[in-house]
Amino acid sequence: MKQKKTIKKVAHIIGSLKIGGAERFIIDLSIAQKKLNIQAAIISLGSPTDDLVGTCHINNIPVASYASNSYIKLCRVFIVLLKFDVIHVHSPHALKYLSLFLPFLRKKVVYTRHGASPYSSAPWLKFHKKIKKSISAVTFVSQEGKDNFHQSHGWENVTSLVVDNGVLIEAVNKTPAKDGVLRIGSVGRVIPLKNQIGLLKAVQRLTPAAQRNVEIHFFGDGRSLAELKTFYKDKTPDLAVTFHGMVNDRELIYSSLDLLVVASETEGLSMVIIEAMANSIPVIATNVGGNPRLVKHHKTGWLFEYDDDKTLAEQILNLIDNRHLVDEIGAQALSYITDNFSIESSAKKYAELYEK
Repeated sequence: MKQKKTIKKVAHIIGSLKIGGAERFIIDLSIAQKKLNIQAAIISLGSPTDDLVGTCHINNIPVASYASNSYIKLCRVFIVLLKFDVIHVHSPHALKYLSLFLPFLRKKVVYTRHGASPYSSAPWLKFHKKIKKSISAVTFVSQEGKDNFHQSHGWENVTSLVVDNGVLIEAVNKTPAKDGVLRIGSVGRVIPLKNQIGLLKAVQRLTPAAQRNVEIHFFGDGRSLAELKTFYKDKTPDLAVTFHGMVNDRELIYSSLDLLVVASETEGLSMVIIEAMANSIPVIATNVGGNPRLVKHHKTGWLFEYDDDKTLAEQILNLIDNRHLVDEIGAQALSYITDNFSIESSAKKYAELYEK
């Protein structure tokens, strides 16, 4: 009887190692996989100077970056991937880059979609139809993402499942807030999809007295940052707002927040929400994508409909007036994440998938 090969080496392929939820998850997953005796490495198609490259080095995760667009780069990636048992691709763009030589590697290929977007334009439909035969399994971080993908691309005969994102449960040391001040955070890329401006529109609805009891902290960068800053200067100049830019240190981010607001139009299974909850920070989030799986209304946080800044304002005001809820719901959020979304659970599910 032929003995089943044990998977030892996994290459995680990502478009870049800029700060983002999927990128952080891949690093945490690699750390957890080492404990399962899986040698995980990260292959980034971005720049060697990307923010999270240093985080890989700190955690002793082998990482290689290939920033140039050339056939030499393509050949180098091909040669490196020959050393691995599994190629785990974490973005459609990375998969497209690998598509020229993927059939020649003859490796197990796992394709993970971290967002809910189906990539359903004509070129992407054609690409996914062509690449299907090279994929061993496709995974998703939310049921919505899975449903959207299969509705657009089919892939009925490919192993397909939802694997929840997880996080390292390592609580940060909280910095005390000023008396009576509610520190509200927004963390992530500043792009139209994330709708950070919705948070400012909601706080704009509060009375001047209520506004004096909040601080807004934006962590992130992106093409909508200038618009966000302009709105702040024109509409809420007296509000205490800090634009921190891109911050790599999770300790710095979550130690300075009492509440996280996610106003996105769509989400997969948000790593930012998971990280906040793992640090006993309750979340107000839009009722979209994977958010309701994490944010249980009035239990681990609060939900509101996309672009409903009136309801968001009411929820923020309720927490200003009832600060005890921040601690109570924060504690329930931590308990929920610890029980259901640990990185160890994610690593074990992927390990089982690799062996199939």
